[in-house]
Amino acid sequence: MKTINSPFALGLALALFAPLGQAEKLPIETFFKNPEFSRMRLSPDGKWLAAIAPREGKNNLLTIRLSDRKLFGCTAEDENEVFSFTWISNERLIFQMKDRNNFPNGGLYAVDRGGSRRKVLKTSFKANRELGGRTFKAVELFDPLTDEGDDIFVEIRKGGGRFREERAFYGNIVRLNTFTGKEKRVAYNRGDILQFIADRDKVVRIGMVQHDLIRSIIHRRDAKSDWEEIYSADFRTSMVPLGFGTKPDILYVAALNGDKRALFQYDLKARKLGRMIFAHPVYDVPAGPPIVSDKTGKVLGVRYEAERPQVYWFDKDYKNYQAIIDNALPGMANDIKNWSKKEDRILFHSHSEKTIGSYYLLDISDKKKPKMEKLLDLAEWVDPQKMSPMKSIQYTARDGLVIHGFLTTPNGSDGKNLPLIVHPHGGPTARDYWGWNADVQFLANRGYAVFQPNFRGSTGYGNKLLTAGYREWGGAMQDDITDGVKHLIAEGIADAKRVGIYGASYGGYATMAGLCFTPELYRCGVNYVGVTDIDLILKEYPLPKKINDAIDAVMIADRSSDKDWIKSRSIQYNIDKVRAPVLMAYGMKDWRVPPKHGRILKRALDRNNISNKLIIKANEGHGYRNEDNVFEFFREVDAFLGQHMK
Repeated sequence: MKTINSPFALGLALALFAPLGQAEKLPIETFFKNPEFSRMRLSPDGKWLAAIAPREGKNNLLTIRLSDRKLFGCTAEDENEVFSFTWISNERLIFQMKDRNNFPNGGLYAVDRGGSRRKVLKTSFKANRELGGRTFKAVELFDPLTDEGDDIFVEIRKGGGRFREERAFYGNIVRLNTFTGKEKRVAYNRGDILQFIADRDKVVRIGMVQHDLIRSIIHRRDAKSDWEEIYSADFRTSMVPLGFGTKPDILYVAALNGDKRALFQYDLKARKLGRMIFAHPVYDVPAGPPIVSDKTGKVLGVRYEAERPQVYWFDKDYKNYQAIIDNALPGMANDIKNWSKKEDRILFHSHSEKTIGSYYLLDISDKKKPKMEKLLDLAEWVDPQKMSPMKSIQYTARDGLVIHGFLTTPNGSDGKNLPLIVHPHGGPTARDYWGWNADVQFLANRGYAVFQPNFRGSTGYGNKLLTAGYREWGGAMQDDITDGVKHLIAEGIADAKRVGIYGASYGGYATMAGLCFTPELYRCGVNYVGVTDIDLILKEYPLPKKINDAIDAVMIADRSSDKDWIKSRSIQYNIDKVRAPVLMAYGMKDWRVPPKHGRILKRALDRNNISNKLIIKANEGHGYRNEDNVFEFFREVDAFLGQHMK
């Protein structure tokens, strides 16, 4: 770990400070200790569970035999961690390894459910700090082929030289045997296909292509036919291919229905948009491919992004199962994760803003007498009674645009005249949801109200809100945050004299933009892996250069023609406006926002005699993952806010 000290000291004694007479200050570990399990999935026969679990400081793959609850270890890696896994049969799984940036560069493996017959299927590159100057190979699962025995489909991308070279992002689809490693190419990439989609018969028939700002869908009738373009449009309004159901010539797509995206059928023979399947008046749908039955191929439902993730079930049985679960666990978000091949056992996760939650099993082998069983708690040390309530709010921005967000107030408070921490999300093309958020609950436990604005540029609320954020870094997007703070002050919720701001990634940029452009509003700021130099992020962000530069010119700025604008919105050139102290943290292995962003900012702050502290962790990427580093960082945050939010 490398630490660059500031003009002010952050003694641990200050961490004991709690504003407003807080009732019970819980240990840092309560919020940030890794859950016992995550990403749990049921085997096809419904007799086993698999999950990712922290063991000896790394995320490993474990299986659980339901008959006797016996655990089996499937991994013991030295460097990388398990990124994802999938059952490919009742006996066998495949899993993907990742690095500190959640980049799947650790290779692809297969293993039996008890931990035996492990096979290295494909190795991948290990990125160097600058992500360039070397040949690499990235391997990702494409389709587990659970009906096909021992084979899977994978996508293999190869590249060399700089990471942003074009060919590094265009993979081929390969059929791979999980015991022998024998492979056969299924779909060849002609050099511009960013995404493939296979039909119900496992024939790759859809591709998504993008050239500059134009997004196209290509199609072929069968595995031997040539690709033909069937659709193209500007990326801002284009439909997105999602997947197939039972009918081979009906493709499900997300397309605009007025301002909001909706789920449609697309007729591949007629080459035209068909009937709309589901739409919502407030939110975009869907959030991902439709939910399809493994048994029949029938489309069962669709996920969408409301204030909390939701599912609209078309299937009456699953609608009934969801109702059974929701009635048994009221006030909770109950997410069905997967089900057995016979669809007689359903695994679901029940959670809320006050708890990481628990996994349950719903046995519907007797549909007249379904049985629900709690399997395990993910974090028994979290007491929901001691956590803080989160509610959705909305307000009107200065130009009339309605902005949604979330407000969490400290447990037991009256919700009035509270010190406020503004917590803008990253992305910025992302959004916040109602639900468990360790950062938010930690801050609320320290006595702060926490405001999470889904400012313009956020996803899920329609195309108007999304595109209103284009080219508005430090501008209207930041105004939305400012207007939200002023709304909470006017409502008597926030104390105008005690407002701080804390965010990560783009949220880190928004933190510094708040301190730069509205210095009178904030007492202090915490910039966690945040962008400080817009030109630098445009130059080095690891995506296909030709495509990314064109999109960036629309969404952020053009490096060639917008140099003055970029300078006016970049933090280091506006640092003379900052008055409040700053805490910063970065990871040395961060390829999204390299630590040079932090160093640039620190030099600028030092030149202007602004109190600051920069933390750089040697073995971390875009956000800290090592528990000890996480605990240390939030102790620093605790002390920093305790000192400057008095």
